[in-house]
Amino acid sequence: MASTRWAATWLFGTATLSLACVDALRLEPPTPAGTGGAPASSSQTGMGGGGGGAAIACASNSDCPEPTSVCDLVKGECTECLVLADCGLRPGTVCSKGACVCPDSLAYCGPNLCQDLTSSQEHCGKCDHACFGTCAAGACVDAWEPVGKKDAPSPRYQHVAVWTGSKMVVWGGLDNQSPTGSTATGAIYDPVTFSWKATALVGAPTHRHSATAVWTGSEMLVWGGRNAQGLPLGDGARFDVAKNAWSPMSMSGAPTPRSRHSAVWSGTEMIVWGGFDSSNELQYGARYSPSADTWTSIVAQPTPVASRADHCGVWDKNKSLMFLLGGFGDNIDESLTDLYWGNGNVSAGVAYNPQSESWVVLSSLAEPSARSLHTCVFDGQRTLVFGGANGSQDLNSGAAYDPLSGWTSFGGNLPDARRNHTAVWLDTKKVMVVFGGTFNNAPLDTGAVFDSTANLWIKPTPRILSARRGHSAVSTGDRMIVWGGLNNSEGMLRDGGIYTP
Repeated sequence: MASTRWAATWLFGTATLSLACVDALRLEPPTPAGTGGAPASSSQTGMGGGGGGAAIACASNSDCPEPTSVCDLVKGECTECLVLADCGLRPGTVCSKGACVCPDSLAYCGPNLCQDLTSSQEHCGKCDHACFGTCAAGACVDAWEPVGKKDAPSPRYQHVAVWTGSKMVVWGGLDNQSPTGSTATGAIYDPVTFSWKATALVGAPTHRHSATAVWTGSEMLVWGGRNAQGLPLGDGARFDVAKNAWSPMSMSGAPTPRSRHSAVWSGTEMIVWGGFDSSNELQYGARYSPSADTWTSIVAQPTPVASRADHCGVWDKNKSLMFLLGGFGDNIDESLTDLYWGNGNVSAGVAYNPQSESWVVLSSLAEPSARSLHTCVFDGQRTLVFGGANGSQDLNSGAAYDPLSGWTSFGGNLPDARRNHTAVWLDTKKVMVVFGGTFNNAPLDTGAVFDSTANLWIKPTPRILSARRGHSAVSTGDRMIVWGGLNNSEGMLRDGGIYTP
């Protein structure tokens, strides 16, 4: 720690006293008391609390409260410090006017006394940049780094999250700190400052969990989900991150209330499809245009598209198609070209063209087995599908769909089977990262990295972040940010991690 020391000579009668002064901030030298008390040339620091409070008369250090108060023999009162050494129990501070302080104007100061940026586990490279393990040369050694906890939102799971290009927005979910059980609160996380800022409450959608959210490039659109009583919701709202302000979405022509649906952003519209309305899986949806604040209904015409929930949807920007893959459906019509297991899990996928308002059934050649509660991401050319469950078991298989060449199974050492996990595409790395979820209903702390170019699983993620399900994950382009969730031992979680392959 850098601090300023200077030598001074003070005259007390005929005696000359030389001291190493505390620092440039303590401008007043001790002066003899009217009773002629002698100034202290050294001090002893006790072990324990105290100091910096109301003045207490003293004649020696033993008269002062523990742990850090010392007696200023000149003034006859207890103080926190007289010389720099008295602040030894508070690293990063200097002695100023009898108190150990660290002015915010100094780079190594602040509430966490950030000073060692080279090897500090709490302040690695930057203040408040923590590491799970070792910090070396200003960088975390582990591939996982903690998400900052300063002003973090309450513990939750089954919430939504989006990446804006520079920040992560988390909103809603099940929250055991809310009187309703679910919440209408959220927060914006800045990975540069490692801090959170609460989202506005005025105009926010009603409390909910299991909703969907998409990022438009300027707003987060939240829609649907369930309230704490399990009832489906058919409304939503728009969140302007820059203004930290909500605005309503039109209800005219909106889809019927639902959860377990999918939502994708086409570049101009949010497309909502399928889901569950508390009675049946659904076979219809709608497109929402933020610029016009209008909904346009979508139906499965012609009818190769079965009702489904717990499916996944992705937007192929090259083909301008929304792909729907898998899911769970009841009221099965065996004449449809989708393939099903007896338990209702959907196998084959379909694609929707919003321009022609038409549906196309994907090739069934080498398609992945029927599943629901799986993930899918778009790698710039192909849709990557992984995991899920077929009703009787959790799955660790996956496949990629290319509109030109069809289905290709994944190679390499397969990850652990799982459902209710998260997956993100890291475009700069050209990899998909999978994390968490459950196997046989037990939350997982494992994950894996899939190289899309080589079509191989290349490595597992380190087992550092705690096991969880119902968490969120976003892609920054080169890193995955995981936050929240639920595990068996801790319950709802208020932490997360940032993974760099």
